[in-house]
Amino acid sequence: MSPSIAVESPETVDSRKESVRQPESRFRPILILLSILALFSSSLELELLQHLDGLSQFMTYREIALDGGIALLVMLALGLLWWILLMLVVCGISAIVSPSGDRVTVFGWSFGLALPIAYFLTALLDSIVLRIYPQHHWKIGSWAVLSALLTTVCFFTLLLSKTSRIQRFCSTRLAPIGYFHIALGIGLLAVLPMAGVRPFHDYQDHSRSVGSSNLPDIYLISLDALRVADTSAYGYARPTTPNLEGFGQESFTFEYFFANSNFTTPSTTSMESGLLPWSHRVFQGGGFLRDPGKTNNLSEILRRHGYYTAMISANFFASPVHRRSMDSYDAVEYLAPSNISGTWSRWMNLVGANTQYTLSIPLLRAVTGVRQYIDAFLFPSVSVSPPKAVLDRGRAILEREDINQPRFVWMHILPPHDPYLAPPDYRGRFLTGNKLTHSWDYLEFRNSALPPGASAAQLRARYDEMVLYADHEVGAFLDWLKETGRLNKSIVIITSDHGESFEHNWYSHTGPYLYDGLIHIPLLIHLPGQTQGEHIGQLAQQADLMPTILSLIGIQPPNTDGMSLLPALKGERMTERCIFSMNLEHNRMFDPITTGTIAVLDDHFKYVDYLDRHEEALYEYTSDPTDEHDLSKSEPEVRKRLRRVLLNKLNEVNQTFPQ
Repeated sequence: MSPSIAVESPETVDSRKESVRQPESRFRPILILLSILALFSSSLELELLQHLDGLSQFMTYREIALDGGIALLVMLALGLLWWILLMLVVCGISAIVSPSGDRVTVFGWSFGLALPIAYFLTALLDSIVLRIYPQHHWKIGSWAVLSALLTTVCFFTLLLSKTSRIQRFCSTRLAPIGYFHIALGIGLLAVLPMAGVRPFHDYQDHSRSVGSSNLPDIYLISLDALRVADTSAYGYARPTTPNLEGFGQESFTFEYFFANSNFTTPSTTSMESGLLPWSHRVFQGGGFLRDPGKTNNLSEILRRHGYYTAMISANFFASPVHRRSMDSYDAVEYLAPSNISGTWSRWMNLVGANTQYTLSIPLLRAVTGVRQYIDAFLFPSVSVSPPKAVLDRGRAILEREDINQPRFVWMHILPPHDPYLAPPDYRGRFLTGNKLTHSWDYLEFRNSALPPGASAAQLRARYDEMVLYADHEVGAFLDWLKETGRLNKSIVIITSDHGESFEHNWYSHTGPYLYDGLIHIPLLIHLPGQTQGEHIGQLAQQADLMPTILSLIGIQPPNTDGMSLLPALKGERMTERCIFSMNLEHNRMFDPITTGTIAVLDDHFKYVDYLDRHEEALYEYTSDPTDEHDLSKSEPEVRKRLRRVLLNKLNEVNQTFPQ
């Protein structure tokens, strides 16, 4: 008798096949989350490896690892947010289409992984391009188009792929990487507090009781990127600084005051420390002070002599938190721009880390690009860093009745720094029309590239409107000082951190050049009871500010690279000397100086040595303020003399540098 054979119905066969197939094709949220985190984390590691050499110029590997760990936590958080958005989208589709439908599964995997894969591919392509062309820099617009194109290609490629194959790859390749980075992130959350890393908002110490003091208040106001050539207080044709002109009528105006570098971080460090960049070793934008420079500075010395010291900055590059000199102040405030990027910078302002810099420039650059586009859309023509906010915070400190000490208050405002978006009351004063009046006009603005469709003259006109705006706000603060009687009892200093360039096809600031527009900046000093102004033609530099301020209140300055300007204020002739300005960005702060640009100036000439390019130039800055005429061949003796001064000093610096 033959055995009976059970025959399954077609419905039973289909049901069994579906039960076998379903585990392979269903939407698996945890697996896709792990895959997203793996891709984002791997993209960050590519960026970190790509910029490791640059970061190691001013950070130890321990410090880089710390910042990289914080960046990993940020990427894990962003990956989680993307996953939550994906879940919301999938749930929304599931409400319309059957939750178990293949279309939901395919769309969910394609939508969820397209952006992370595109981000990884962009980071990989960026690494390859920079390996082949080290000087290449993506324009924001080009990067946005590339990212959108890659995301679209990835989405449709995944959409046409078998879901089961994608799942197997994610399960065997990406999920372990995701688990590893989650575990690493959890470990970092425990390590960071032990390393002293903590969020910074506003730091304020309690005032200290001191004996009665007749020492005057000291107010230092620095305007970011204000150059002499565009201030009517120094003879500029446009009426850009009427308030500084009025202030100069009862102050000392230094005709030839020079920044010790051409961008904020090293120059403000020189102002604070009295040291030149090759002495304080802050060469890069992300650089910061190390012991003993973190405490042996102007603010700390003033504190030791009974001053209440405070700094309010609208530029994090100028902030004592960034320079690591925060503990030298009784109060520190960072007033971030009122936009998305400002909020990001505010929350990335961590004490004990360098994340304000690293998580905006070398790392997470895609996030930075997205923020800039969002800001351009949400705040198209708004000045997001108004100087009034900084000056009002300074005024609040001066009005505090619980401080029974003389006060040193340093207020650093961002205007006229780019983007040159003056408020409506100042817009159109020097350039009519709508050109360069929106933040998106400045998205592609670079040192070597003007904003699209703009000329240097138009850009300069918008800059001049920002100068006028900044001058008005500073003037209002000075009027308040006068009305309250504080001006007559205080030392008030107005200056800048560096200049701005509109000549020689080089724009904004930083870079290898030390043209007059980049380093020739204003300095106005008002002493208690002063009613008559005076112009001083003697040479001065930012490193002179610290010894000058201390000398004015009778404190013996420490040994610095600067010199007290007190003799000049008294009408005496100062000791003949040379001063220096430099851009040393491409040197490691831990090694002797071998590359970069250094300028040495005497009373008439400026000699510039491009160390790595083996080029040099000589200008008579007193008669050629735009550096148009190179005199290195027509004045060989002057060139040789100043070159010898520069090389001897550089050799001395390198020989005394601690190995």
